[in-house]
Amino acid sequence: MSTIEISSDSENELLSRRELTCVFRGASGLLTRQGAAEAISTKVSVAKESVQIVSLMGGFGTRDLKATAYIFSDPKDSKRQLSDYMRIRQLPKEERKKAREEKKAKASSASTGSGGKQPPAAKS
Repeated sequence: MSTIEISSDSENELLSRRELTCVFRGASGLLTRQGAAEAISTKVSVAKESVQIVSLMGGFGTRDLKATAYIFSDPKDSKRQLSDYMRIRQLPKEERKKAREEKKAKASSASTGSGGKQPPAAKS
């Protein structure tokens, strides 16, 4: 597997999270977000569920990946601070598809069931 080098590790006390920037050497095309979260959690000795990968970017002509991750002390904080799509893309493929379908169904039922105005009747 690739090696992990932590570039920066800072504590954001205002948002109750740790913000990490790290480099995965030789991992471009081989590492998923789930794998990155697992590797970071073992490196810094935290639970995998508390690690959220914000970005995972490769560069032209190199096999290295630069990752930005947030480590939350409370999982409720991640739901409050991050968008739904950021949490959904962290899930495994099967669960991700299911979560997206549930979100679409929820959005379509909310838009059709609430306050749809009907046009006025035509006068004859």
